Amino acid sequence: MPEKIRVGTVEVGRGEFGKGVIRGIELANCVSIDIPVMVMNGVEDGPTLLLMSTQHGIEIQGIEVIRRVMREIVKPEMLRGALIGIPVGNPLAFMHHKYLSWIDDLDVGAVRADNPMGNTTERLAYALWSEAWSKSNLIINIHCNTRPDSLIYQWINVGNPNTRDAVWRMAKAIGVTTIVSEEPVPEWAPPTLGNLAYRNNIPVVLFELIDGRWISEPSTSVGVRGVLNVMKEFGMIDGAIEPQEGITIIPGVNRFYGILRANRGGIIRFLKKPGEFIRKGETVSQIYDLYGDIVEEVKMPVDGYIWAYPCGQSLGTSGGLQVVQTGANIGYVFTHEKD
Repeated sequence: MPEKIRVGTVEVGRGEFGKGVIRGIELANCVSIDIPVMVMNGVEDGPTLLLMSTQHGIEIQGIEVIRRVMREIVKPEMLRGALIGIPVGNPLAFMHHKYLSWIDDLDVGAVRADNPMGNTTERLAYALWSEAWSKSNLIINIHCNTRPDSLIYQWINVGNPNTRDAVWRMAKAIGVTTIVSEEPVPEWAPPTLGNLAYRNNIPVVLFELIDGRWISEPSTSVGVRGVLNVMKEFGMIDGAIEPQEGITIIPGVNRFYGILRANRGGIIRFLKKPGEFIRKGETVSQIYDLYGDIVEEVKMPVDGYIWAYPCGQSLGTSGGLQVVQTGANIGYVFTHEKD
């Protein structure tokens, strides 16, 4: 690990903490929209862990997780390696309380991140990649489901043999329900932040908390405990790994099955809870028209679980109302493979 670490405008030596920005983009009124960043350089060698929150602008729980880890708990003198904290990965979405960038309605994690001459959100993605993601050895990308009754989970891709062991170690240390993909990222896949990390052998865990629009429990404590556990697992700080508590955890290997969608529009009521085992053919939810008649009973397509009910989708994310239109997302289904 180098004596000094530079991320954006921040440069810190051994045993130092600094805060600043990663230069972003400029609006039409010449105002700069930059990405806030904190950097902590430990006193001893170790890996560089990147913590990023709010890739989607309405998912703010990770902001508090990063604050507690980097401003209250971990100190440079106790750290081996380095911490990079990005509390808001997409300031364009965050500033307007939107899921996606308000200028071009794009996702900073879904656009190509290798093009410094790209569109507005692509330039933010490039800044994130060149200044932070590419300089990291481990990455925890913190997201949130909107509803507080969702299941806290993590998603990992173990398709890269060069990162498989590290990704599993991170996931086991975090200790929540784990959705596993073993599909290698194909050569034709776009160079998004996640795909570039995969191709550059940087292990990434997508950590999904709940109640995304509010700083609340249990998300903050689960998030902080998970981050600290990863740091302990990789020798960045001392201490024993602490198991998660107070939340539902489906153990072992789970697989994403697909999305339940509505065939009719109306008011929706949910009959099963996220994390509750559901048999194939059981009714998950009912859709009522505005006269109070049931127009659709949504059935579970497979034995398994639902991790969240996003309700209707608007502009690529869950809406704020308990209503759906034809084709709307109802629930995210996963199956349990083994403990």
